[in-house]
Amino acid sequence: MAEEQVVISVADDQVDDMASVVEALRHAGLRVDEVLESVGVVTGTVEGDVLGSLSAVPGVAEVEQSREFQLPPPDSTVQ
Repeated sequence: MAEEQVVISVADDQVDDMASVVEALRHAGLRVDEVLESVGVVTGTVEGDVLGSLSAVPGVAEVEQSREFQLPPPDSTVQ
Protein backbone atom coordinates (compact mmCIF):
# COMPACT_ATOMS: atom_id res chain seq x y z
CA MET A 1 0.00 0.00 0.00
CA ALA A 2 1.14 3.59 -0.61
CA GLU A 3 2.81 5.77 1.96
CA GLU A 4 0.85 8.68 3.39
CA GLN A 5 2.19 11.94 4.80
CA VAL A 6 0.38 12.76 8.05
CA VAL A 7 0.06 15.57 10.56
CA ILE A 8 -0.84 14.43 14.07
CA SER A 9 -2.25 16.68 16.78
CA VAL A 10 -1.41 15.63 20.32
CA ALA A 11 -4.08 16.07 23.00
CA ASP A 12 -3.58 19.18 25.13
CA ASP A 13 -3.26 17.15 28.32
CA GLN A 14 -0.50 15.01 26.74
CA VAL A 15 1.77 17.76 25.35
CA ASP A 16 3.93 17.63 28.48
CA ASP A 17 4.57 13.94 27.72
CA MET A 18 5.28 14.28 23.98
CA ALA A 19 8.19 11.84 24.14
CA SER A 20 5.87 9.00 25.18
CA VAL A 21 3.29 9.85 22.53
CA VAL A 22 5.97 10.04 19.82
CA GLU A 23 7.43 6.70 20.91
CA ALA A 24 3.96 5.10 20.80
CA LEU A 25 3.41 6.55 17.30
CA ARG A 26 6.73 5.08 16.16
CA HIS A 27 5.71 1.73 17.60
CA ALA A 28 2.42 1.97 15.66
CA GLY A 29 4.36 2.42 12.39
CA LEU A 30 4.92 6.17 12.01
CA ARG A 31 8.25 7.30 10.57
CA VAL A 32 8.58 10.62 12.38
CA ASP A 33 9.83 13.57 10.33
CA GLU A 34 9.36 16.39 12.81
CA VAL A 35 8.15 16.94 16.38
CA LEU A 36 6.82 20.41 17.14
CA GLU A 37 6.55 20.25 20.91
CA SER A 38 5.51 23.87 21.42
CA VAL A 39 2.32 23.35 19.39
CA GLY A 40 1.75 19.64 20.06
CA VAL A 41 2.16 18.44 16.48
CA VAL A 42 4.03 15.48 14.97
CA THR A 43 4.57 15.01 11.24
CA GLY A 44 5.66 11.88 9.45
CA THR A 45 5.01 9.10 6.96
CA VAL A 46 3.05 5.90 7.44
CA GLU A 47 1.96 2.99 5.26
CA GLY A 48 -1.66 3.46 4.19
CA ASP A 49 -2.87 0.25 5.82
CA VAL A 50 -1.61 1.47 9.23
CA LEU A 51 -3.06 4.98 8.95
CA GLY A 52 -6.27 4.19 10.83
CA SER A 53 -4.47 2.73 13.83
CA LEU A 54 -2.64 5.99 14.61
CA SER A 55 -5.78 7.64 15.99
CA ALA A 56 -6.01 4.86 18.60
CA VAL A 57 -2.59 5.76 20.06
CA PRO A 58 -3.04 7.22 23.57
CA GLY A 59 -2.52 10.97 23.53
CA VAL A 60 -3.46 11.46 19.87
CA ALA A 61 -6.23 14.02 19.35
CA GLU A 62 -6.39 13.95 15.54
CA VAL A 63 -4.67 12.43 12.51
CA GLU A 64 -4.82 14.30 9.20
CA GLN A 65 -3.40 13.34 5.83
CA SER A 66 -1.14 16.05 4.40
CA ARG A 67 -2.22 17.71 1.21
CA GLU A 68 0.01 19.30 -1.40
CA PHE A 69 -1.01 22.15 -3.66
CA GLN A 70 0.83 23.60 -6.62
CA LEU A 71 -0.11 27.10 -7.73
CA PRO A 72 0.55 28.15 -11.29
CA PRO A 73 3.49 30.50 -11.88
CA PRO A 74 2.73 34.25 -11.56
CA ASP A 75 3.01 34.77 -15.34
CA SER A 76 0.55 31.96 -16.10
CA THR A 77 -2.70 32.78 -17.88
CA VAL A 78 -4.58 30.88 -15.16
CA GLN A 79 -4.77 33.02 -12.03
